[in-house]
Amino acid sequence: MAQINPPKRLASSREGDLREDHLTDAYARSTSFFDEHRTAIVAVVVGLIVLALVVIGYQTWRAAQSEEAQQYLGAILVEYERGNYQAALDGTDATPGLLEIADDYGSTATGEQATFFAADALFQLGRLDEARAMFEDYDGGGLLEASALAGQAAIYEVEGDPARAAELYERAAGVYDSPASGPAYLLDAGRAHLAAGDAAAAEGVLQRVLDEYGDAREAEAAQVELGRAEAAATAAGTATGDVRPAPAAADTDAAAGAAAPGLQVEEVQ
Repeated sequence: MAQINPPKRLASSREGDLREDHLTDAYARSTSFFDEHRTAIVAVVVGLIVLALVVIGYQTWRAAQSEEAQQYLGAILVEYERGNYQAALDGTDATPGLLEIADDYGSTATGEQATFFAADALFQLGRLDEARAMFEDYDGGGLLEASALAGQAAIYEVEGDPARAAELYERAAGVYDSPASGPAYLLDAGRAHLAAGDAAAAEGVLQRVLDEYGDAREAEAAQVELGRAEAAATAAGTATGDVRPAPAAADTDAAAGAAAPGLQVEEVQ
C-alpha cells in the first residue's frame, strides 16, 4: 500500500502577520539607528575610503621613488666602480651622488644600497668615522648587511681594536650564511682573534671554516692560521682541544696568500 504523507500544515494568517511585524520592527530599528548615528557612520565610511586612497597613493609614490632612485644609483655607481670615490659621493652635473641619494631615498631599498656604497667610498678615502656611521645606518639585509658589518670590522682593525673587529666579522658570517662570503668572514675573524691574543677563540672560528666550508678556497688559509693559533696557545700554556684539520692540498702557502679578506659588495641591477 502506498504511504500517504500527512498534509503540510498551512501557516495561519496570524503567523504570517507576526513575521511581517518582526520584519517591520527590525527595519524600523535599523532606520532609527542610522538616523541617530548618521554623522558618525558617514564619517567612518568616508574615513575608510580616504585611508584606502592614501595607501594606494603612497604605494604608487614609493614605486615611482624607487624607480627614480635606481636610475640615479646605477648612473653614479659608474664613478664608484672607476675608483672615483669623491665624485661618487658628491655626484656629477648629470646625476646626484651617493650621499644625496641615500638622504633623499633612504626609505627605499635603493636608498639603503646608496648608504652602503657611500660608506664604502668614505672608507676607501680614509674617512673612517663617517664611514662607520654610514655602515651602522645601513638597514637592509642579505649580503650587504653582512658587508656593512664587515666594513665596521675593517675600521676597528685599522684603529687597532682587533677584538671588536673579530666580533663583527663573526656577526657578518652569521647574518648571511653563504659559501661565497661566510668562510672569508670567519677567516678574518680568526686572524683578528689572533691579533687580539685570543688563541682559543681563533681556533674555534678557524675550525668552523674547515668543518662548514671544507671545499672553500679559504680552507687552506684557515689551516695555516689554525697552526698559528695552536702554536700561540701552546706558547701560552693553553690546551688546544680536539682540532680536526682539513686534508692537506698542494701549494698551501699560495692558497693562503690568495685568500683576501676585503669587503663583499653586491652588484646593483
